[in-house]
Amino acid sequence: MRFSDLFEQTQKTVAIYPGRFQPFHRGHAAVYKWLTTKFDSVFIATSDKVEPPRSPFNFAEKRMLMTHAGIPSSAIVQVKNPYVAKEITDKFDADTTVAVFAVSEKDMEEDPRFQFKPKKDGSPGYYRPYGGEMEPLSKHGYIIVAPTFNFKVLNKPMKSATEFRRDFASADLKTQAKMINDLYGSYDKQVHRLMAEKIQ
Repeated sequence: MRFSDLFEQTQKTVAIYPGRFQPFHRGHAAVYKWLTTKFDSVFIATSDKVEPPRSPFNFAEKRMLMTHAGIPSSAIVQVKNPYVAKEITDKFDADTTVAVFAVSEKDMEEDPRFQFKPKKDGSPGYYRPYGGEMEPLSKHGYIIVAPTFNFKVLNKPMKSATEFRRDFASADLKTQAKMINDLYGSYDKQVHRLMAEKIQ
């Protein structure tokens, strides 16, 4: 038996969904659920960084919004750098675990975070496209492109968190409540109070 065959039998794969999530919404939740249909271990990685108005929510607040969207709290991890997520990967054996990072189709098209360029010496960079025979996270991390799950807020396609924050800040309370219901599929007073306080 080849070592690669043995490795394939014993390896584990951890999927990490990194991002700012300002705010997290049902489109993000759909990506998480899609990942759980492909991988056994799936985590959402996000930081505690707050920089209003672009990033108004801290980690605890984002976790609250995520759980409202149906994400189990055990899957939500605070990290310093979401696209490295050492706080997650360090919990796994680097020589027997494959690390897969999920990036949305929209983000890869509009502002590619990963271009898979080789190093200066010509060898492959750390991050590689997902698929084929994959090596453990001690050697490479893999990028899987997640589909964009479309939905509407106030009967308009949800395009970006920036657009949502702008529209929410200028809306009256009744309209804000409708926006929250559209954003998550259900309304919650605590969520409304948080968003009204943080989105200016």
